[in-house]
Amino acid sequence: MPFYASMTTDYGSTLKSIFQSISPNSSESDVEQKVVVPLLRILGYNNADWQTQVVILNSKLDFLVSLPDSELITPAYLIIEVKAPSKNIAHSVWQINNYMRRTGSVLGLLTNGDDFHILYNYDKKITTIIELTQETLIQKYILFYKILSKKTCLSFNSTLYKNQQNIRLHFLNLISQEVQQENMLGLFNKGKASPPDTKVISKDKVSILETKEESNSMIITVFNNKGGVGKTTTTINLAAALNKLGKRVLLIDIDAQANLTMGLGIDPLEDIEQQGKKDITHLLTEPRTKLEDTIIKTNWADIQLDLVPSHIRLSRMETTLNQTVDSDRLLAKKLKKHDYDFILIDPPPSFGKVNNISLMASSGILIPTQLSAYAIRALEYVLNRTNEIEQLKDEALPILGIAVSMYDQKSVKFNQSMVARLFDILEKSGGSNKVELFPESTWVPRLNIISICQDKGYPLYQGEFDEKLMSQEKEAAQKVLERYANLAQHFIKITNGVSKN
Repeated sequence: MPFYASMTTDYGSTLKSIFQSISPNSSESDVEQKVVVPLLRILGYNNADWQTQVVILNSKLDFLVSLPDSELITPAYLIIEVKAPSKNIAHSVWQINNYMRRTGSVLGLLTNGDDFHILYNYDKKITTIIELTQETLIQKYILFYKILSKKTCLSFNSTLYKNQQNIRLHFLNLISQEVQQENMLGLFNKGKASPPDTKVISKDKVSILETKEESNSMIITVFNNKGGVGKTTTTINLAAALNKLGKRVLLIDIDAQANLTMGLGIDPLEDIEQQGKKDITHLLTEPRTKLEDTIIKTNWADIQLDLVPSHIRLSRMETTLNQTVDSDRLLAKKLKKHDYDFILIDPPPSFGKVNNISLMASSGILIPTQLSAYAIRALEYVLNRTNEIEQLKDEALPILGIAVSMYDQKSVKFNQSMVARLFDILEKSGGSNKVELFPESTWVPRLNIISICQDKGYPLYQGEFDEKLMSQEKEAAQKVLERYANLAQHFIKITNGVSKN
C-alpha cells in the first residue's frame, strides 16, 4: 500500500481552499486557525495530538505536536511557529531554532501562510531541509505529507520504541553480569541482547528523504586588490554558510594582517606563537611541514571551520619566498591531497608574492566588491591579473563571479548606476562574457552586526547563541544570514561542473 494511501485525491483543491482563506492583511491568529489547524487535520492529526501556546522560557510556542503514548516518553515530533503573512519568516529562523533545541523536537515548521520552511533537529543542530511556497506545497504535497504526517510520526515512534527496548535489554545484560545473576534475564526476555559494539537497528524503517549534491572539491581565492570591500567578511561567512549546507571547508589566511585568523577568534600571538603552533609561514617555507600540521579546528554550535592561520611574521618572508625555487607553486603542492569540499584562501589586498602563490594554487576566483566607484574601478586590475596568472598555470583559472557586499539598500538609483559602471568595466576588460555578477538576492547589506560578530571572533551564525546581543541585533543578523545562505547556494550551483583541483 502506498505511503500516502489514506490521502484523498482532491487534496490540491483542498489546499487551494485553505490558502484562499487568508490574505496579505490576515493576522497571525488567522493563519493559525485557517491554515495550520486544517493542515494538521489533513496530515492525519486530531485535536488531542497537539498543544497550543506552550510556554518556552519567556515565550510561547504556537503548536507542539506530540502523540500521547504510555509506552514511550518521546520528544515532540513537530513544533510549528506561525507568523502573519506580512512577516518575512526567514527573519524568525533563530526563534524556531531555539524552540526546537528547548523541546528536543524532531521537526519544525515555520510558516506565515504563504511560505513554509521545514527544519530538522539532529543533536541540537537545526537545518532547513525544504522551503515551499503555497504553489510548490500543492505541487509537492506528497513530500510534505511523507515528512510531517501522523503516519510518519507513528512509524518514527514505533522504531524509536523498539530500538529503546533493545538498548535496555543490552544494558540489563551488562547489569546481570556485574551482579552475577545472569538468570535474571529470564524474567524479562529470553532473547539475546546485542553485543556492545553492535549498532541496534530496527527492521522497521522510516522513510528518509535525501537530496544529494554533486560532489565538488575546489580551491578558491577570494581576491580583490582594493581593500575594505568585505573580502575577509565574505570569506568567513560564506564558509560558515557552506558548512551549514554540509560542506567541509578549510580557510587559509595568507595575509600578514591575519584578519581572517582573528575574525575566527584565534589570536596569532597567544594562540599560535606562544603555543608553539605552526601557521601559513611554516607551510610555505618549511618543506617538511604538511597541511595538517598547520590546521586549527574552530567550532561554534553547529558550525565547524578548519583554519590555516596567519601571523605578522609572514610580512618578513617576501625575500625568502622570492629566493625559493618555484615558489609560486609552494601552496599548490601542499594542497595536492586534502579532504575538503571547498578551500577558501584569503590573501592581502595587493599584487604581491603571496597573491601569486594563492592564485597559482586555485581552481577559481571569487571577487568581492562594494558598489562604489573605486571598488568597481579595481575590477579591471583584478581581471588583468587573473589573465596573467592563468598564462602560467596548467589549467584554466575561471572567475566564478562577483559578490556584492556592504551595499546601501536605500540608495537604489546609486546602486543601479554602479552596476551599470561595473558592466562597463567588464565590457572594456573583455570579461563581460566570462564574469557573472551574482544575483541581488546574494548581495550583503552594510549593517553593524556584521562587524560586531567579526570583532567578537565568530561567524554571523554564532550570533544566535550570543546572549549578549540584543534582540534587534539578532534580527539584523538573521536578515544578513539569509543573504549569505543564498550566496552559498548560488556558489555551490556555479561550482558544480567547474574544473577541480
